[in-house]
Amino acid sequence: MSQRTMDVVEPVLVTALGCIPRIDQIRPRFLETAVFGVECFLCAESHFGITRGIWKTSVGYTGGRYNAPSSNDVGDHMEAVRVEYDPLMLSYGQLLKVFLLQHVPSRTSALPSYVARIFVKNEFEKRLAQAAIERHELYSEGSCSVLVSMYKSFYEAEKRHQKYFLRASPFLMEEMKHFYSEEENLVNSTLAARLNGILGQPFPKFGLPEDISLYDLSEKAMRALTHLTP
Repeated sequence: MSQRTMDVVEPVLVTALGCIPRIDQIRPRFLETAVFGVECFLCAESHFGITRGIWKTSVGYTGGRYNAPSSNDVGDHMEAVRVEYDPLMLSYGQLLKVFLLQHVPSRTSALPSYVARIFVKNEFEKRLAQAAIERHELYSEGSCSVLVSMYKSFYEAEKRHQKYFLRASPFLMEEMKHFYSEEENLVNSTLAARLNGILGQPFPKFGLPEDISLYDLSEKAMRALTHLTP
């Protein structure tokens, strides 16, 4: 399993099939990266996948010293989501707010033993994270179970965990083969992140995104998605 550093972002990938959906073509070339420790990286990845300004997502393990974490042996790591976002569309402060509102339980939660983590790269991010937590506690009228830690490493989870909700749809996965011949290209694509986000949300709370036309899906795939949403 390969280990990737946080400050390296791949350029837009061109598939061997020679075509990629427009949502991937318009992805900014340079993105910032953030890592969050969560209770369930499957659910967290789906939510981040449809957050405006986030262009890539992946799940994995972080926070520990164990060299080869896996779903069978996490060691001293925790489940985490790595997101790559455009700071011109979504500031780091706004990203922290998205994370705190969606994935951080209060100390009165039914999950008191669960502690979320914000993994920061430098002192500036650390100050922003601590301030965001304080504001969150102020507005929620109580303390929250979240810590700030310095980032060290991120180990990608197994293939079956990446874009979990999309993989649960054989038809849409077949559709993805029209764009991505390689597994890595699929996992790193914005289209896969968006579709995984749509499929992972509790319906009928969410409808289809406004930029759905940029996904370049077939009419059959569009009908299937429309059937799942309002």
